[in-house]
Amino acid sequence: MTNFLVKAIKLVFITVVIMFALRIAGLDGIATGLLTAAGASAVILGFAFKDVGENFISGIILSFNRPFNLDDTVSIGDIFGKVKAMEFRYTKLKTFDGKVVYIPNSDVIRKPVFNFTEDGFFRMEFMVGIAYENDIDSAKNIILETIKKHRLALRDPDHEPFVLTDELATNAVNIKVFFWVDAEDYRRDALMIRSEMIDQVKINLLSTGISMPANIQELKWYKE
Repeated sequence: MTNFLVKAIKLVFITVVIMFALRIAGLDGIATGLLTAAGASAVILGFAFKDVGENFISGIILSFNRPFNLDDTVSIGDIFGKVKAMEFRYTKLKTFDGKVVYIPNSDVIRKPVFNFTEDGFFRMEFMVGIAYENDIDSAKNIILETIKKHRLALRDPDHEPFVLTDELATNAVNIKVFFWVDAEDYRRDALMIRSEMIDQVKINLLSTGISMPANIQELKWYKE
């Protein structure tokens, strides 16, 4: 595609040079016809390379004002993955299920970009359901202490973990847990830390007598 573009530009340049030479020679009629043809060619080339030029210019803009860097975890539109390459025409992402996606830079410019790892901090969350007969404050304290004791949980003033009562569901009181981790690698680090915390919260709640009920369904059989 690049070689074709160079050849097309050379062709237009040669046409313009010939046109001026014809005018100097007094062949204005031929020069006018040639100018018309050159103008039409320029219009055709403009439409043909509109997307190429747009993506190229967008790439230049991104190179000066980058919303992400290599290996950042980002979401562009509905595509979520890790940045693997940044070229002038496209941005290459690799999704966490192994797909490689080439996104035109013009789309990167136009669509919202969410960078999950720009500063290395990421907030995670999960839900815990306890039985209605259990004390909510006691359960919250156990959960919060469990989170704070994890070796990778952040506890500075800007990244304090917290819990809150989220919902009075049909079979349980749902408590939502929020915590921050220092994880530049979203998948390997942050998700594994979340998994460890869920496991430990379950162990600590059950060991202190806090019930975590499952959904209960009542089936009734009626005789005809």
